[in-house]
Amino acid sequence: MERKFAWLGTGGQYSPRKCRPRERVAILVPFRERDNHLKIFLNNLHPILYRQQLEYTIYVIEQADDRPFNRGKLFNIGYMEAKKENNYTCFVCHDVDLIPENDQILYGCVRSPMHLSRAVDKFDYRLPYKEIMGGITVFSGRDYEKVNGWSNLFTNWGGEDDDMSNRVIANGLSIFRFSDSVAKYTMLKHRRTPVNTARYRMLNEGRTRHKFDGLTSLVYKPPRIERHRLFTKISVSL
Repeated sequence: MERKFAWLGTGGQYSPRKCRPRERVAILVPFRERDNHLKIFLNNLHPILYRQQLEYTIYVIEQADDRPFNRGKLFNIGYMEAKKENNYTCFVCHDVDLIPENDQILYGCVRSPMHLSRAVDKFDYRLPYKEIMGGITVFSGRDYEKVNGWSNLFTNWGGEDDDMSNRVIANGLSIFRFSDSVAKYTMLKHRRTPVNTARYRMLNEGRTRHKFDGLTSLVYKPPRIERHRLFTKISVSL
């Protein structure tokens, strides 16, 4: 891939040379022990972003400890660290196991917020329910901060995406999606992490907690940053 994507700069960064890009996009990917998925993800996503002529960087935010996986907090850390490096206009929160099936899925902030992964093969390319924001979401920086980012409290599988949906609605925003025929994704097979058995209680509490649980309460140790050819890795222990 490094030879094939010779147009990439260090850290998985690209900026068009023959036009002024309409967006500066940070792709944020929470990660732990999914090396094979990451290779497939990078091999598919880089060419799509390149053809869309975006200025972009792929950030892989690795949870470098054995504590329960915290997807939302990793997104928040990735957001804060990416902001230190560039004046990004758009932030894509992207699971590593979702692969776009066509180039028509626009990765800039056409609207904000957006839920990109509307039609996933695992769900027969149907939207499971109206409020879902799992898989891939897109925010302008302004809207990401308006909803106070993701909750830092949900661990393991389940709940943080529905909590984000509640945050969006509570702040008077609406969720935009492309049509089923456009927003098609393949989900790579994987072993699901343990279920968050407290997710329903936490969701009910989150309706009043979102203003002080998120970016405003984010605390984390200084991460280790490695700039690989295909991506920037942000490794952090939670």
